[in-house]
Amino acid sequence: MPVYFFDIQDGDEFIEDEVGLECETYATVRKAAIAALPDMAQAVMPDSDHHAITVTVRDEAGRRIFTASLTLNAQWSDSN
Repeated sequence: MPVYFFDIQDGDEFIEDEVGLECETYATVRKAAIAALPDMAQAVMPDSDHHAITVTVRDEAGRRIFTASLTLNAQWSDSN
């Protein structure tokens, strides 16, 4: 079964996946990348009002095949 690597970009921090995850299909790769984002966001709960986390998936040859991002934008309404 093919192994895919899920690299993380969290602000200025880049974490390269050196272990990988076996996935049978591209649909499984997509699902795993998207499912990981909320857990990562909750773990780093930003102190700012703007924060983005991106997962980029590489195949065994090192080609980028999928990217998913989760962005937080928080702001007070004008009435406050």
